[in-house]
Amino acid sequence: MKVFSILCMVTMMTVCAYGQDTVRRTYTRTIQSSTRLDTNEVVYNEQGKALHYYQYLRLLNSGEYTVTIKGGMPGDPTAKKFLKRLSVEEQNRQYTMMKKFTIIKSPQLQEGMELDVMPLLQVMKPAELSNKVIVLIFWSAGCPPCTESFADINDFLKQIHNPEELVVLAISRDSKQVAQAKLKEKPLLYAQFLNQASAAYSAYQLNHMPSYVVADKSHIIRYSATGTGQTTLPSFKSTIKAVLQQ
Repeated sequence: MKVFSILCMVTMMTVCAYGQDTVRRTYTRTIQSSTRLDTNEVVYNEQGKALHYYQYLRLLNSGEYTVTIKGGMPGDPTAKKFLKRLSVEEQNRQYTMMKKFTIIKSPQLQEGMELDVMPLLQVMKPAELSNKVIVLIFWSAGCPPCTESFADINDFLKQIHNPEELVVLAISRDSKQVAQAKLKEKPLLYAQFLNQASAAYSAYQLNHMPSYVVADKSHIIRYSATGTGQTTLPSFKSTIKAVLQQ
């Protein structure tokens, strides 16, 4: 299993009993670390049903849920993880809290800058990018958070009324054969693919996946973030919708 940069907000609850009194303490911690992704991990829904990685990640990608830990601290054998639905206010608060941790470090991909399209010309012509909203998705076939986000992105793209004004480029270091094999399982709508793209990653000085960039029709970067879908996809989609309406 490859190692990915995992970004998450975890609410931790411990319960300590003192005679007849029960003291409950809730801790919220923001964690950014390089960790080994465990796709066998179980998270329970609000009804207590066990969900595996590929089930609960779809819910997290909506931005409407977070994961809480009850019965101990992370790593405790007795601790269990549960999905918690967030109110709109909580979603906005979570986004504000997490935004500083999702910023792409690359000096080439900062919001407000003009996107350098030169690394994209391997698969696109300048005229094909002119007056288009440009969406860059940096991914890998061996990155489950990357490819599991595709279904949620597809659902969103199906609702776009003017896809002809949009250019979606999925950029991977994988070979064409490896990328195509994964895309048969996890397709991505409207996308053109730039594979074996180590040169593009170097040009953009980017090392983390998944990462998402949205540039408006003047090619000014309006959104730039890295991290798991639950911390990036809601604002990624809302930015695409906003710039398409401009």
